[in-house]
Amino acid sequence: MMLDDLELELRKLPGVRAAGFENRDDLLLVQLHVSAAEAPETPLPVAATRIAARHSDRPVAVEVIRWRESHAAAPAAPTAATPPSANPETDLVTVEAATRPRLLAVLSFPDTDELEVHLILEGRRTIGRAPATRGLSGAVEATLAALASMGVPVEATTEWARAIESDENVTVVGVCLGVDDMNLYGMAPGSNAIDGAARATLDALNRRISRILAS
Repeated sequence: MMLDDLELELRKLPGVRAAGFENRDDLLLVQLHVSAAEAPETPLPVAATRIAARHSDRPVAVEVIRWRESHAAAPAAPTAATPPSANPETDLVTVEAATRPRLLAVLSFPDTDELEVHLILEGRRTIGRAPATRGLSGAVEATLAALASMGVPVEATTEWARAIESDENVTVVGVCLGVDDMNLYGMAPGSNAIDGAARATLDALNRRISRILAS
């Protein structure tokens, strides 16, 4: 299965801004980030599942995250978790973003070669730091450091981080993290590349973080 080919086909669907993937046991989890303003008339999870099924040799589940547009071109602040609603016809689950660590800011200080990632969770703020000269990898590392300062025990290594596409307002970044014996993928748009890298890191880890925080 070529995830790059699957991602390209999914991103052609109306309203899809980014796609991420996670292999969990014998299940392929597909996460789609969708602009609420560009929501298609046809059921998006149905179309996405049919595409994923053509590329995957294992069962597929699709998660849809719908974003409201903002001037910063960032996801709206998450609210309290909404119970999932199963679609009996497609056996899919569509959920809204749950309460997770949120990105407050990504700051770069070239004079001191320092990059800071600021996170908040339930009123508690933390800061992670990394060398600014490490670019996108530095943003990933600073995000992981902020999570560790928050008490979220996630051991991850940066496999790669790269800008997928960019225009004058938004840069979409994809990351791949090595966690245990598997790779986790995340994609997210940001106001710039390092902002997108920090958001993509949280996107790659959000389900794992939710399980940790719930335990």
